[in-house]
Amino acid sequence: MSERQVLKEKVRFFNVSLVNATPMSLPKFPQPQRLMGELIHSIEAANPRFAWVQFLFKRVNLSPTLVALKNSMHVAAEQIKTPKRSIIDDSEYDRPELYRDWYKRSGERVKRIDAIANAPHVLLAIQGMWVGNPRQLSALPFKDCYDELDRLGAFVYRNPWMLVELVKRRMVEDVSPYFMSYSRSRLEPPSFLITQEEIPYYLHLPVASTQGFLESLGKRSSYSPDVQPGGLEGGEEEGGSHPAENKPSRAMVLRLAEVPKIVEPLKDEKLERLALLPSTTVRGFEVVFTGGSTEIILSSKTERDLKEYLGVMESVYGTLSVVEATDTPAYLKEIPGIVGLSPR
Repeated sequence: MSERQVLKEKVRFFNVSLVNATPMSLPKFPQPQRLMGELIHSIEAANPRFAWVQFLFKRVNLSPTLVALKNSMHVAAEQIKTPKRSIIDDSEYDRPELYRDWYKRSGERVKRIDAIANAPHVLLAIQGMWVGNPRQLSALPFKDCYDELDRLGAFVYRNPWMLVELVKRRMVEDVSPYFMSYSRSRLEPPSFLITQEEIPYYLHLPVASTQGFLESLGKRSSYSPDVQPGGLEGGEEEGGSHPAENKPSRAMVLRLAEVPKIVEPLKDEKLERLALLPSTTVRGFEVVFTGGSTEIILSSKTERDLKEYLGVMESVYGTLSVVEATDTPAYLKEIPGIVGLSPR
């Protein structure tokens, strides 16, 4: 087998979603602000040729969908409770669904819907590209994100059209069909629901409390919990203007030139401000690994929203050193050669 054929077998795309498609589940990592560090560490240990992980998120209102889901579950539960009649002797007998997990736990799941129906909702999509051993994807820490109803898992694909979705930073925003299918045949939603309370479990800068941990992040800036926060809107600050290198790019993509070295998780007010990260515009928090180096990318659909996004990040972490970035990682220039579309 040629080198090109070997590499072709190693290009995979993936989506992280609910394993059992339980839409009212709110999975999360066991500790807040630890997932990103564990993710980068896992990628370092696997050392793939290239890895790109996108966390795309948007503030939404799923209350009507959740209420409709609850009503459909009530209807389905009533049907399951109604005995069937034999066409032979007209005797009644229980439906087999009465003894299955869906019915037994339907009351518990309806209570969850009641608890979150009017909470601030956030839609989160985790997706990416992996060039390396596909089996290593199972070692990423998403499998450790769970609650009592469901957990996350990585679904791996070979479909090259997913590359377009990654470059365009598109997520599935209408999850109603996936939610409403729960009462019939379940479909794993490409995007899943969390509330603002779960934001610190997913969207944060990495915490590196151990010496030598997260070496691929390279040059690190110092961080202090008492650091002066940046402006909430990402504009000019009191006493001076934002550095020129920190201006959002027209490409709506920014790269952290230096990642603050955070030893301990944030507390109190700063932790609560992470809940302000979602917007009505799709935003992205991305990890790109290539050549043994990891980059953290912030992205948005509009230049104005990216400026506001950066402002919220700086209100949490202080002024960040960022530079303009292209919407396509440099490594992707090698993809045509890898898949045999052009000479390498």
